[in-house]
Amino acid sequence: MSLHKPQLGFSLIELMITIILSSLLLLGVLQLYINTSATDRTSNELARVQESGRVALELIAREARRAGYQGCVGAGTTTEAGGITYPDGALVGALVGTADSITFHYARPNPAGTFPNRTCFDSDGDGALDPMEPYQVTFSDCGDNLCISAPDIGLNQQLVANANFANIGYIEACGANTCLRDAATADMANVRKLQITLAVNDSRGEFAVPRTFTSVIELRNRL
Repeated sequence: MSLHKPQLGFSLIELMITIILSSLLLLGVLQLYINTSATDRTSNELARVQESGRVALELIAREARRAGYQGCVGAGTTTEAGGITYPDGALVGALVGTADSITFHYARPNPAGTFPNRTCFDSDGDGALDPMEPYQVTFSDCGDNLCISAPDIGLNQQLVANANFANIGYIEACGANTCLRDAATADMANVRKLQITLAVNDSRGEFAVPRTFTSVIELRNRL
């Protein structure tokens, strides 16, 4: 007579408990995966937003520092070209409805240019300084995007998606102090710095509010 009982397998209750425990474990793993994916997606979007804000401010700053450049002359020199008086009229800020824009005028090298002044360089060795042409660049809000307009680029070309000007401040010299103005009240000829604030949103619309990025840019071609 055998002393061992035959194997009878799992009872229904044991099987149900096993299924429930396995399901709970699987749900926990699935929830962890979803949370991790969401966090990773948000981090990637935030990185893109930060990169967009940084690049846009750098491009605006690069053009702003050129504003008023009029060749191999001092900033105290006044030059008339293309209906613009350099350097005082080289900065134009506008607020039209809810769309901000800012325009920078400067001279740049061009062999066929007709700008009254020339550069400080003789690149072809002909004994004459290189000629220049008047040039302008405009940054503006166009819909949900930040756009750039220039003669060799075209009008309202998208620069950064899901970005707009939150504010454009004009910092003037006010005696021993400085004054922050807007486009409506600023004396553009007296502006020495710009305070640019951009609002940048993510492409997925996951952020409740746009991220803002601010930079103070010094205008170089002014006394």
